[in-house]
Amino acid sequence: LVSYFATKSPVKIAQGCQAWPAVRRWREEAFWSTGALGQRFVPVETDYWMEEGFDIMQLKDFIQHCKVPSKSSNPSRGGYLAQHALFDQLPCLEADLRMPDLALCGDGDSTVLRQVFFGPEGTVTPLHSDPYENIFCQVVGVKYLRLYAPSESRHLYPREDMKNNSRLEPVDVLLADAVTYQEKFPEFLQAEFQDVVLHPGDVLYLPVGWWHFV
Repeated sequence: LVSYFATKSPVKIAQGCQAWPAVRRWREEAFWSTGALGQRFVPVETDYWMEEGFDIMQLKDFIQHCKVPSKSSNPSRGGYLAQHALFDQLPCLEADLRMPDLALCGDGDSTVLRQVFFGPEGTVTPLHSDPYENIFCQVVGVKYLRLYAPSESRHLYPREDMKNNSRLEPVDVLLADAVTYQEKFPEFLQAEFQDVVLHPGDVLYLPVGWWHFV
């Protein structure tokens, strides 16, 4: 792990958080939808570009929302509890987690920012990069990621207003045919990438600056 961290190279750690109580407890619908926890309100993104803002929902209602298949062909319309400091809002959840050792390997001035990403089947996050290190811990469900090194940035069509976000829509990343790429994003065909699939209990170290579609 030290060598990956030193060279800023991503690495999947199979079952790296398998011992967390959250892996066992959080997969149960009743955990989120009953008692005081289910009554708490959370901000739910309604589209991934944040053009439509948030819906404020009780956790129990959000769980029901996640169970209903989306009728929209646009993956941004699924509703997503994302980038939310849920552990600050609900400290009772902290007992189900353990701090990954890698998260403590930064310099002395580093701050650990803990966020939750929680959504229905098919939820996506557009291709982007982050200005900080990521330790991605998969607790419930299966997640597919496509990773691009910072050196591939010139092929990924950064947006003018948000340089760390690509102009490619998720459907362009996964489903567009060669003709579409040649017409709209010819450089994208030259970008090299890595595919990663995370199962419950897996951990991914994603270095600063690496682009990722989730």
